[in-house]
Amino acid sequence: METILKNRDIISITDFTGAEILDLCKEAKQMHELEISSKRYKLRNTLNHKALAYAFYEPSTRTRMSFNTAMRELGGNSDGFAGTEGTSIMKKETIRDTIVMIEANHFDTIVMRHPIDGSVQWAADVSQVPVINGGDGKNEHPTQALLDVFTLYMYNDRRLGGLNIGFGGDLSHGRTIRSLSLALSHFENITIRWAAEDFLGMPDDLASLLKARGVEVIRKDDVREVMSKSDFYYMTRPQTERMKDELKLSDSEIEDRIIGMMQKYKIDLKKVEGFDFKLLHPLPINSEIAEIDYQVYFSPVQGFFKQAEFGVMMRKAILYEMLKDGDYIQFSGNLSHELKSGNNRLARHSQNRIKEGKKFIDNISNGMVLDHLEYGIGQKVADALELIKRGLVYVTAALPKEHKSFLKTDLAELTERELKSIAMISPEPTANYIKEGIVADKFIYLLCKNDNCITRVVNEDVPPKFYNDDGKIRCRYCRRPYDFTSKKVSEEEKKDFLEKLPKGISPV
Repeated sequence: METILKNRDIISITDFTGAEILDLCKEAKQMHELEISSKRYKLRNTLNHKALAYAFYEPSTRTRMSFNTAMRELGGNSDGFAGTEGTSIMKKETIRDTIVMIEANHFDTIVMRHPIDGSVQWAADVSQVPVINGGDGKNEHPTQALLDVFTLYMYNDRRLGGLNIGFGGDLSHGRTIRSLSLALSHFENITIRWAAEDFLGMPDDLASLLKARGVEVIRKDDVREVMSKSDFYYMTRPQTERMKDELKLSDSEIEDRIIGMMQKYKIDLKKVEGFDFKLLHPLPINSEIAEIDYQVYFSPVQGFFKQAEFGVMMRKAILYEMLKDGDYIQFSGNLSHELKSGNNRLARHSQNRIKEGKKFIDNISNGMVLDHLEYGIGQKVADALELIKRGLVYVTAALPKEHKSFLKTDLAELTERELKSIAMISPEPTANYIKEGIVADKFIYLLCKNDNCITRVVNEDVPPKFYNDDGKIRCRYCRRPYDFTSKKVSEEEKKDFLEKLPKGISPV
């Protein structure tokens, strides 16, 4: 396993091969064998003088503590923050600056949790030392997936192929289901059955991706029907903290609504009676909603507490393989120039010159045209750019027949922050930069459409980047697919744009 994890970021479970996952399971099994042989500290000199930083922007118990335990038992140190209060994040420090600050304090690796999708990939792009994803928004939690797979491996006689697994709880807002199901897609003959309310159900994009990767995904209405055909049942906590934007309710109202949704699906002794499977859960269990009744804790099906300890073994294996080499990375304080700009400007063919005899705006021939804006929002864009406050000339117009708007102004050029702000008001705006009456540059500004993507947080200054995933455009950061919504982009232009994108995600 010499080359598997050395100096390697762990961002998505899809970055691993099935063989690599199996190798990590074997390594974690060795850590488990040391534990049950009373040799917990046999490797305690391995990571002498190594240090792990934890940057947890969201609460955590198991992930943070298990990484700390793993470092301690391997002889290393750990430090960091759990919650943003008392940190410079409260002073509006960006992810970029926080990560560089951590590096400057001579940490050898960073494990990070953040509420925004793609934030950890951005941290990895900034960082010179390896970054481990401890959970990014609704996106992924790859080390949870690895420990979950290791749990299946240990309970299933060291086999991962041919598994039947049931999912329940919140499949829509949680990241553990996404990462575990994608991890299982590396293995053959995997069947996933699930039962949940529509609002909590498996997202269509994930179900489609799993099917494309050879996983059979079956929805059922009844939990017991799922359990009757499952080797394992994986229950999850409803992520009420991620539902505010969707439900637009208070915390107490959301909890009441979810309790109502969960009545049919929560796990109690009657539901598990007569079945021989292991009940797993990434934890914590919500004591108010009680997706698993406390009496089930004492049932033979309960496997989630052992699952939590298996997390220590897997994270020991990860850190051992990542850091056992004696070298360390010296801090440079420099940032890669690749962090300055994205690859999201789709170049368009211009008509080269404004119609003869026509000036740009009255007597202005230098400025820009923002075209193909959504109908009726030209003034909203002008206000966002503060054109009046800046003393700039502008004209807006709405074209009912074409159902679009445009804005003309003597503003010479837009900053990245301004372009992002416009794209969030009106997706896929076309920018025409006019120099001496000539269209000097014409492009469509593309921005990931996932509302929770880090590229949409304007003040983080993350340059939007896309990659070519076997002919599909995906965001580099949250990895969601990008589909054009406007008819103005020709098939030839789409093809040219796609062919220029990198194939896959390479380190910056």
